[in-house]
Amino acid sequence: MHVSKFILTHDLGTTGNKAVLFDFDLNVIAQAREDYPLYYPKPGFAEQEPSDFWNAVKNTTIKLLEDSNVNSSDVKALVFDCQMNCTIPIDNYGNPLMRAISWLDVRAASLIQKKLGGLIKISGFGITKLLKFLKITGGAPGTNGKDPISHILWLNENQPDLYNNTFKFLSVKDYIIYKCTEKAVTSRDLGHTSWLMNSNPEIFDWAGPLLKKYKIDSEKLPEIRKSSEIAGNLNSEAANNLSLNKETPVFVGSGDIISGAVGSGAAHNQLIACLGTADWIAAHVTNRIIDLTNYTGSISSIQDKYLCISKQETGAVCLNWTLDNMYQDEKQRFKGKIDEFYSYIDDAALNAPVGSRNLIFTPWMFGERSPINDSNVRAGFYNLSLEHDRSDLLRSVYEGVGFNMKWAHLIVEGLLKKKETLKTETVNFVGGGAKSEPWCQILSDIFQKDVNQMLEPDLAAAKGSAVIALIGLGKFNNIEDAMPYIKIQKTYTPNPDNQDIYENLFAEYLNIYKNNKAMFKTLNK
Repeated sequence: MHVSKFILTHDLGTTGNKAVLFDFDLNVIAQAREDYPLYYPKPGFAEQEPSDFWNAVKNTTIKLLEDSNVNSSDVKALVFDCQMNCTIPIDNYGNPLMRAISWLDVRAASLIQKKLGGLIKISGFGITKLLKFLKITGGAPGTNGKDPISHILWLNENQPDLYNNTFKFLSVKDYIIYKCTEKAVTSRDLGHTSWLMNSNPEIFDWAGPLLKKYKIDSEKLPEIRKSSEIAGNLNSEAANNLSLNKETPVFVGSGDIISGAVGSGAAHNQLIACLGTADWIAAHVTNRIIDLTNYTGSISSIQDKYLCISKQETGAVCLNWTLDNMYQDEKQRFKGKIDEFYSYIDDAALNAPVGSRNLIFTPWMFGERSPINDSNVRAGFYNLSLEHDRSDLLRSVYEGVGFNMKWAHLIVEGLLKKKETLKTETVNFVGGGAKSEPWCQILSDIFQKDVNQMLEPDLAAAKGSAVIALIGLGKFNNIEDAMPYIKIQKTYTPNPDNQDIYENLFAEYLNIYKNNKAMFKTLNK
């Protein structure tokens, strides 16, 4: 090959690792994927095996090099992004002391609610504790127990021996970085969303007052570094396992939300919609912005920027659940032909009318984070009748996820208009769900905005990681320098014939949680 410089990225998601090899102009040279399972050993528990993450990185790296015929000496950087808010305790030798606690895990919900409570409460927080978090972090942990602060506090209280034997608490990518470099580092975004970091722009470091308050040992936490900094160089053992050159630089990288935002091609103050296993609406902003009522706010991004975000727990995974339970025969028929299968499913959804004949799906399949911060809420099909068929249920899942994203979109858009500025009304759409043309159109119709389906939308996180590494290597000075290299595939415009249908259904959608909140608490507490 005439191109001789490449970036190797790994996107360690919830359901699998996606490895992508890019050249320095962000062209995809090769890609590979390996899936791994989630385990639910007890109600409220969600875990993964750290060894699965490392094996997936090893196997996909070797496959990429073989498929592309790229020499290991031409790989100039290695960079990881990952599912956020997972926790892996390791010992002094780098060995995991337990399975990774997933961001879906709610075992610590009652504990964190007790820790954060008080006589006078606002959104479940004691007022003095809330003000302390807001001043230091610019936000606050969720009361659903899904954040690293909750994981660590739960381990300290319920498994004190494991806590005491922990050398470092690491996220998924930081565990892999440690395997590669023996350096315990994390990025600002992951430090921020642990809710133990001071996110004021002149600090960006662990918050001593919070660590002291909650009795968390600072030496058990990794060093916080910029995403575009080099964490270390590939050690001999890892280089041998990955078939890469020793001393290849390994960048700090970021969580998948930040890398996905960077790889979306969105300008500063432009809205981004991402639909993967989970979904989120966000925009890069200059200042820390917070809306605690709707659990929406800013997390640290790269180059001293913040990302104002509303994150929702279950997005396209709702479609996966539907297909696993309603389309088993079709899955078997299309086995090994993933693109053909999803094309068939898209066509099947289009067999139902717009609005799914007034059937509403709520996608809260494992609690929710934003705009409703409630670990007890659950999904459902509402207004289901004997007149509905399977295609109605299928389309209602597409639409229900869209309604939930619109709810988040309205909140983030409102914060931008109030606190900063909204650069454009157009939304850049990324994530695996953005590969679906019907979902792009449904989102445009529900949002009543133009939606840009980005080229290779499922690779946005990987592309963003490559941008982060290229900033570190000096190819780009900032995110804006990379934007000309990130292309739009197609722009979808709202169909005016669908506006009234979706507005009426969305109004009813908003009432469902309010009318059923007490039931969810009774059934799922």
